[in-house]
Amino acid sequence: MKANKISLAITLGTAIATSAGCANLSDNQWANKENIGTLIGVTAGALLGSQVGNGNGRTAAIIAGALAGGYLGKTIGSKLDEQDRQALAHQTQQALQYSADGQSRQWTSSHSGASATITAVSSETVERQVAVKRAPSVAAVPNMSLINQPYRSTKSANVRNAPDINAERVASLPTGTTFTAIGRTDNNWIMVGRRGVTVGYVYAPLVEQVPAAATASTNPTAADTATDLDSLDVATAASKGIDLDAFDLDAMPVEQQVAAQTTCRTLNYNIRTAESSDSQTVKACQADDGAWELI
Repeated sequence: MKANKISLAITLGTAIATSAGCANLSDNQWANKENIGTLIGVTAGALLGSQVGNGNGRTAAIIAGALAGGYLGKTIGSKLDEQDRQALAHQTQQALQYSADGQSRQWTSSHSGASATITAVSSETVERQVAVKRAPSVAAVPNMSLINQPYRSTKSANVRNAPDINAERVASLPTGTTFTAIGRTDNNWIMVGRRGVTVGYVYAPLVEQVPAAATASTNPTAADTATDLDSLDVATAASKGIDLDAFDLDAMPVEQQVAAQTTCRTLNYNIRTAESSDSQTVKACQADDGAWELI
């Protein structure tokens, strides 16, 4: 897979260079050296990001790639080293997930003196078809709102094979159990995920989104830790009071296209370095797996 992505980047780069060579660069306003380099940077950045993890981890990787390549590479990214881009990517991730519109987050480099203010400007909901995986024994839903964020049970909760109080119980979650919420159904049930697969539904009032880690500003990986249902095997889960016996963990998941409500957000960056300052407005939208992608 990795080799294929690298090959794709080389192929795209070659195609761009070849097409540019068919005309005089000075006569082609779009195909100038700076824009060709930018497009290659976008491609490399996107491929770099797509190779790392999913959800929160993939978000940070994609954002870091965007900060290094593309139009951000000519502005914000060009003023930061790799360590700063990684740290700013994690702060961007936190802003996208947790900041209300109009709220700002501050970031300061631990070594270079660079700093930034990231402001959530606006949010919008868009509908599109997304690919959702589910266990074969779990009922399908025709539509949902995409979440793909860490949730936890606030009370002891039953997980059922359909979003209905009368549906078969497939597991139980003690208070405080964390899991990845794939989405929310239109009748207010949360799709419980295990390693990217919906394994059941829990009634929404019994769970809540896990808040931003208090240490995220100093420990960027704090928000990326695995949730209970992702990381525990059946025996270990049982020792914690989490019943996973009814989950068919070895079954091949079913993948289907579902109409999903997804979120796009607009952010404003104000960044300062020892040499200069810059401002940039960007838009980010959720991908199928919940990762935020700058577009």
